[in-house]
Amino acid sequence: MSRTLALVLTPLVALALALPLAAVPASATEGAGGGRDFSVTAHRGGPTKTLGENTMAAFRHSLRAGATALETDVRRTRDDELVVLHDSGLGRTTTCTGPIGAWTRRQLDRQCLERTGRRPIPHVEELLALATSRAERGRPFSLMLELKGSNWSVTQVRRVVNLVKDAGLVDVTAISSLRATVLERVRRLSPRMGNQLIVSGWRKVRQAKGLVGGYNVPARLLSEQRVRRLHRQGAVVLGGYALTRPEWRTLRDVGADGVVTPDVTAYRAWLG
Repeated sequence: MSRTLALVLTPLVALALALPLAAVPASATEGAGGGRDFSVTAHRGGPTKTLGENTMAAFRHSLRAGATALETDVRRTRDDELVVLHDSGLGRTTTCTGPIGAWTRRQLDRQCLERTGRRPIPHVEELLALATSRAERGRPFSLMLELKGSNWSVTQVRRVVNLVKDAGLVDVTAISSLRATVLERVRRLSPRMGNQLIVSGWRKVRQAKGLVGGYNVPARLLSEQRVRRLHRQGAVVLGGYALTRPEWRTLRDVGADGVVTPDVTAYRAWLG
């Protein structure tokens, strides 16, 4: 079956935040925020014991469980094609071994399967096709695509941006990265597309002031004052990889715009 992504002719509608987190300020919903709803974001697609991370099965499961967005990882193959994979190596999550950069996408399709469902490693186009299909049926969700690795050239970033544009998903997609330079390239190529800087320390937040549209921050680093300050700058603030109830409570109390969690079912149950 062909994996070619069809263009979407109808625009996506914005999702309203329906969770007990603080409402996104106007400055965050315009421009950087767009129509994106990252209030309940499934980290690596929200894997379970039987559904592997970053798999189409996990993506669908998380959406059924109530995720408003999917966070996933984008890697390049030897021939610069784009696949959904977290690690730089294949051994942990697939039936193959070695670095992803040693394989072409055609070779991956023919020889490699993800370990849990024994399905091929997803192409980025497949995830985008899922998003466009659901949008056409009135069930849109948002996407956070992390560009893994540091060596993303302008041409390579443009490839990702153009795929999202062609899918009609600019207003519900944010590109994330550990590196502000990658996100600056995203912003130059598509000012409307969201972007999220992944940080593990507050110094990186200060250094990137005014350069990015949002931040993916551990709950332990956030306070009401810090979140308000970032909101005044027009930034979206998400709690990155929040797995526990104390983390969820912190993010709610400080007014974060969303939670990135691997366990959507547990988080939804906690919300009540």
